[in-house]
Amino acid sequence: MAIEAKLQKKGKTLFGARPNERIAVFIDDVNMPALDLFGAQPCIELLRQLVDKGGLYDRAKLFWKNIEDTTLICAGAPPGGGRNALTPRFVRHFNVLCLPQPSDSALNKIFGSIIKEFLNAFNFSDAMRRTHDACVASTIDVYNTISKELLPIPSKFHYTFNLRDISKVF
Repeated sequence: MAIEAKLQKKGKTLFGARPNERIAVFIDDVNMPALDLFGAQPCIELLRQLVDKGGLYDRAKLFWKNIEDTTLICAGAPPGGGRNALTPRFVRHFNVLCLPQPSDSALNKIFGSIIKEFLNAFNFSDAMRRTHDACVASTIDVYNTISKELLPIPSKFHYTFNLRDISKVF
């Protein structure tokens, strides 16, 4: 397991970070693992075991590994498009933050300010400067359209669009 590779042996069955340090394990798209035949997610259950019990079972050498000085940080998106719901038994260990999408007017303000400053900084013509509103509005419109029409599915899980895609345009 990738987490175990970063741990240092502190005792016979005790593993953790180096002295006076902590390890933060960040797992992105934590709800992407496919469900097994019975609807469970074994890899999520291993993470839950790590948080619940403070360790993992070593199946090769058949002993319990106590793990200390680690923090688990996870990020995920709402279920759908290849993402599965996480069990309440796992989610109860986390502080859940749900951030809504910014409104179109907020996006216009953010990206409009960026493009306006760019056009002013490099002395573009007045005709070019006047097009910044239309450029921003059309980019946000395209983003909204593809976000609604090109939804991710298991075979095309890369169809996830976010504000980084808009920022790459500007």
